[in-house]
This record gives sequence, C-alpha cells and structure tokens, in this order.
Amino acid sequence: MFGRVIVNKSELKFKEFDIYRAFYCGICRALKKKGYFSSLCLNYDMTFLAMLLNSLYDSENHTCKKGCICHGCKKHVETTDEYSSFVADMTILLAYYKCIDDWQDDKNVIKLLYSFYLKPKFKVIEKKYPGKCEKIKNCLVELSEKEKGASLEECANLFGTILGEVFTPNDDMWKRTLFEMGFFLGKFIYIADARDDIEEDIKKNRPNPLKGMYNTPEFKKECEILLNMMATECAMRFEKLPLVDNIEIMRNIIYSGIWQPTSQKE
Repeated sequence: MFGRVIVNKSELKFKEFDIYRAFYCGICRALKKKGYFSSLCLNYDMTFLAMLLNSLYDSENHTCKKGCICHGCKKHVETTDEYSSFVADMTILLAYYKCIDDWQDDKNVIKLLYSFYLKPKFKVIEKKYPGKCEKIKNCLVELSEKEKGASLEECANLFGTILGEVFTPNDDMWKRTLFEMGFFLGKFIYIADARDDIEEDIKKNRPNPLKGMYNTPEFKKECEILLNMMATECAMRFEKLPLVDNIEIMRNIIYSGIWQPTSQKE
C-alpha cells in the first residue's frame, strides 16, 4: 500500500497542500503518543483516511503549531481529531505486518527489529479491535498461501478486504460504503503493486499472481483495464459519501494521486 494513496502535488494549490500536510503531521503526533519511535511507520497513504473520516463524521479539528525534529525543530501546523488515534492504530497494524512480510520475503533484519518494537503496541491494538484484527490476520494468512498459485482475483479480493476493514472505524450507516471503497482501493493497490513488481518478483522467484500472463501481448492492456475498473468502483463509493471539508484534496488523490507511483515507474 505504501506510496500509492497520495496526492498529485502538481495539481494542488499551496493552501490545499498545507492542509494535507497538517493532517499528515497530525497522524505523526498521534503515533508518537503510542511510543516515540512509532512515528517511523508514518506514511502519506493514511493521510487520505484521516481526511476522509474527518470530513464524513464532521469531526472537530484540533489544529496547533508544534516543533518537530523532522522540521529542524521549526514549528509547523498539525491537525488532529477524534479519529487520529484510530488512523494511528491502523498505521501501526499495517506497518507491523509489513515488517513481518519484509523479513519473510527478503530477510530484512532492520524490519525484523522494528517489528519487535511494534509488537507490544500491536498487541494493544488487537485487544482494542479484536474482530477487525482477526479478520485482517486471517486474510493475510490466506493471502500468503493463495499467492503461491491462486488467481489474481482471489488475491486482490483478500487485500481489498483488509483495506475495507481499515476504512471502517464504526458500525454505522456508512460502514458498507466505506468498506466497499476501501475494498476496491485495496484491489487497485494490489494489482498495481503486482504489475510494477512483476519483473523483480520473477527474478527473485517470489510469488506474483500476474506471472502467468506477463509474457502475453495483452499484459499491459489487461492490467490497465483492471486498474481502471477498480479505481472507478472506488470513486463511485467515494462520491456517495456526504463529504464537504477538503473534498477537492481527496478527489485529487482518488482521481489522480493513486496513479502517480504507477505512472512514474513506466
């Protein structure tokens, strides 16, 4: 997921990017409250979720200027709300599993050590959201097995389910739409990552459900069709939500930003 759900900065106004950056720094602040080095798993992808929940639930913003070593101790704007802690928890949850995955795939010792640091925080999150964490864990285990031979659809559905769970903090009237939005965004991310990593995965003999169609003439076209389908389904759910605050920034991400990492690799 990391590096996909971001803004297309060139199409944002300066003021809009400042708002986007403030939410990003707000997640950083929420992560630090769970342990200073937890902020090392900070990424721009979850900023979209923070803005989405803030706008959907009309949550009260708490904006302030804080000093930070990452900014040379210069004061910068941070925006937090009642969902900042949830977004930080989901960030740690995904980062922990990513560290485990990187260790299993590449024997990345640094990621293994960081997983040891995150594990106590991960255990707290498991107790806080038992049902959600159990579903995500089961999907990841099944995904690890299915990637060895299952279809792209089956694998993408599992990753979509994971992101669907991440997108649903409440059991309310918006849960289904948020879940479906996260589901199709997750499928987009999985397919895009599988497509962009295909050559390296073949070289290193790592599982990738696109291997079977990689050498076909239709490979690029088929991937593009699938990505457009998933992006469209995600956008349809996004537009169903009664969003007002910062909607243009979020539209930038949904309609343009998610394509940036993909297009930059081509």
